[in-house]
Amino acid sequence: MCYNARMTSGALVLGLIVVIAQTLVLFWLSRGLLFGYVMRTLAARSGGRWGRRLVALLRLPGNLLHEVSHAAAYLLTGYRIRALRTCWSDPEGRGYVEAGQPWSPLHWGPLSAALSCAAPLLVGALSIHALGLWLGIPLPALDVTAEGVGPAAAHTLTGAWRLLVQVDLLAWQTYAFWLLAFSIGAEMAPSGSDLRQGCVMLAVLVLLFAIGLIAVPQMELRPDRAEALLAGAAWLLSTLSTALFAGLIGCGVVGLLPAGLAWALRRRSRAAATGRGRSRRPSPKSPPRSDRRARASDRTSRRGPRR
Repeated sequence: MCYNARMTSGALVLGLIVVIAQTLVLFWLSRGLLFGYVMRTLAARSGGRWGRRLVALLRLPGNLLHEVSHAAAYLLTGYRIRALRTCWSDPEGRGYVEAGQPWSPLHWGPLSAALSCAAPLLVGALSIHALGLWLGIPLPALDVTAEGVGPAAAHTLTGAWRLLVQVDLLAWQTYAFWLLAFSIGAEMAPSGSDLRQGCVMLAVLVLLFAIGLIAVPQMELRPDRAEALLAGAAWLLSTLSTALFAGLIGCGVVGLLPAGLAWALRRRSRAAATGRGRSRRPSPKSPPRSDRRARASDRTSRRGPRR
């Protein structure tokens, strides 16, 4: 979105709405599909210590970027970092960042929490976009605020198809991109604690930004200053929209194969559970279930002789 003199503040507000919609879709794709469905399925069916370590290793690049994004947001808003743990070093397997005392006299806790809440999603989308450029992956990038929703939908289908059919399956860059993009995509969404701490203030900041877009033409500013402010807002929305679009395409296409694998694992587990349930029919000679539980409780509660 390149601002020009004929562009109104209403067009910029519409661009802001488009960016918010892209953010919400990317949040669902990351939190609901890649992490909530695929990663949790793999974690639940990775029996043993080495299986859990393998899942943690798959999460590590994205989780590290997630926590570093939090830390950068805290540092930029005037707070030190007391502790940083990834899913690999955290005993609970989650990862966290703990802010310390402020290093700058200009600090405000709610603002820091809001920016820290939004940082992983935005940094993750930018990282997938930059990763595609660096590894030579044909990842499409489109400014939805400038092109409109209709052309963006068509470009989404063609871009996803191009990403599927034009990659070189013999190149290491392809597999490096798919692994890193999947890890980043699964970990880029804010966690529940992030949303509780910064979601309200983040919504207030977005509302104030929209009010500012509407108010700038009404303020008694010199024309060149007003145009400079609106041009800066247009550049910001254009950059965010382009990065979010690349993140959406990358996460969506990269998540197809893991989502199919997770679906197959869940279906196999349900079929195995159904088969075990059918084989556990009580025989005519066996006592009722309540009696078996009572006898089992008697055996477990009875103290045996010490050896």
